[in-house]
Amino acid sequence: MESTGLPLREWGKALDGTPLIAARAGGDRLPAIFVTAGAHCTETAGVHASLELLRRLKTEHQVHVLPLRDPVGFGGVDRCLSLAAGEEIKITDPQMSLDVLRDRANLLWSEGNLYLFQWGEIGFVWGPPTQGLETFWAQFALTGRLPQEAPEALRSLLGRSIFFLNVNATIEGAGALQRCYHTVLGHDGQWLHLNRFFGQSEAPPEVAAVDALIQEVKPGLTIDLHEGNGQGFWMPIPRPETGQERVLSMTQAFFSYIQEQGYPVETYEHWQESNGIEAADPNWMVPEPDLEGMFWLQQERRQEGPNLMTYAARVGIGYGTEAPMEQPLAMRVDGLTHGILRAIQVWEQTC
Repeated sequence: MESTGLPLREWGKALDGTPLIAARAGGDRLPAIFVTAGAHCTETAGVHASLELLRRLKTEHQVHVLPLRDPVGFGGVDRCLSLAAGEEIKITDPQMSLDVLRDRANLLWSEGNLYLFQWGEIGFVWGPPTQGLETFWAQFALTGRLPQEAPEALRSLLGRSIFFLNVNATIEGAGALQRCYHTVLGHDGQWLHLNRFFGQSEAPPEVAAVDALIQEVKPGLTIDLHEGNGQGFWMPIPRPETGQERVLSMTQAFFSYIQEQGYPVETYEHWQESNGIEAADPNWMVPEPDLEGMFWLQQERRQEGPNLMTYAARVGIGYGTEAPMEQPLAMRVDGLTHGILRAIQVWEQTC
C-alpha cells in the first residue's frame, strides 16, 4: 500500500504487534465506503481484490481500504509457529509441522488424525492436508464440538488464539504451508474466528482495530470480501430494515459482471450440500427468490454474535461476497474486483 502514495493510518495491531493499516482514497464526500478482507487469511482472493479496488475505484466518496485483517495467519505456518516458539521455525512440509508440535508443544486433545496442541500462549489444530475444503471442515467442526464435549482440554487456551494448520492445501493462493486459519477461544468458552467478537470489550486486537474504524468513520457502505464453499460466486447479505431494493439492485449489478464473464453462480441447493457449518438454526441463511446467488444472512440465528457485515449494518449497508475457493485464483480476484465496482456504482447513484 505504501507504493500507492495514499495516506495510511494504523487502526491497531495484530497478535504479534504488526500494524493493521488502512489506506485513505477517493474524495471527501460522505458517507464513506469501507473495503476490507483477510479476516480469514486463507481467503487470499479478497486481499488481492481489495488492493485492486484501491487502485481502480474512482469516486467522490471517502474510501478506506484495510486489505488484510490477519497478517499473522497470512504469514503461514513458519510465522505462526515462530511466534509461539519465540524463535525462527522453518517448516518444509506438513508432516514436519506435526513432528515439531509433537516434540515441542503440549498435546491437549486428539482424535484420529486431528490434534490440538498448545505451544506457549498459542493453540494449534493439526489435520492432514487433503483435497479442497475437507481438512478445513474437519477442523472447523471442533469449534462447536470441543467446548461441549471436552471443555477441560480447552481451559488453558481461554482468551487465546488457536491456528488451524493445513487448512486449504490444494486451494490456489493458500496451500498447506502458506496460510494458517486464525480462531480465538473467547473468555466465555465460545470458540470463534476473527469475523466475530465485534462490540465486545475483550475482542481480539485484530477485531478491535476494525471496530475502531467503524465507530469513527461510520461508513455508509461496508464491503467485506470473502471466499467459501461452492463452485460459484454467492452473496450472503444482511437484510436491511429499509432499502432492501437498493441492496438487491447492487447485487444484480454484481452478478451481471459474473455472468458476462461466464463465471459460475452458486445455487442455494448446491451451497447447502457443500456447507459444513452446523448452526443452531439451519435457516440462518435463506435465498432471495428473485436473484440466484443472493442469500439473505440472518446472523443472529447462528448465536455467535455479529460478523462485520451485520455489525456495520448498524451505521450503513453491510455488504459482502463469497468467491468460490476451489476455482482459479485469477477468476476469483477478477470477479470480486469488477463485480464490486459495479455494485458500488449502483450504491453511488442512490446516495
